[in-house]
Amino acid sequence: MSICVYGRIKRKCINEDLLEGFLVEFFSPKSDIARKNNEKCVIYEGISNKNKVSLSFISEKKPPYNVYDSNIINDEFEYMQLIIFEIEKEEATIDNYKEIINFCIYLKEKIDSDILVTSDVHDDICLLEGTEVIWSKDISFDSRK
Repeated sequence: MSICVYGRIKRKCINEDLLEGFLVEFFSPKSDIARKNNEKCVIYEGISNKNKVSLSFISEKKPPYNVYDSNIINDEFEYMQLIIFEIEKEEATIDNYKEIINFCIYLKEKIDSDILVTSDVHDDICLLEGTEVIWSKDISFDSRK
């Protein structure tokens, strides 16, 4: 069983090759990242050296499946692309969450789009908007510490 962390990207602004490049730059894996294409998404494995995290990328979400009811903005957050980090339940530590959130912050710096970070366990985690990181009032850690 796994726990998922979602990066909901507001605009359609990346493709699978660009995302793979960002993954390699940020995570610096010791071996090549494995990429599998299927009908609905692209799955990347081997992004972490312990191979405990995989990532799925959905390049285009369409209405009505692209809206998230966000507690951070007290409104609906409409997004066009989605990245899903799957963490093995036994490996779901604060450090893994921090690494994923830091990747989303890194990705936000590389693209021109807001990103809402959510999870199965915590719902809203943070909104990366402009140059700000807006944390959910229900989250008790800052990924940069």
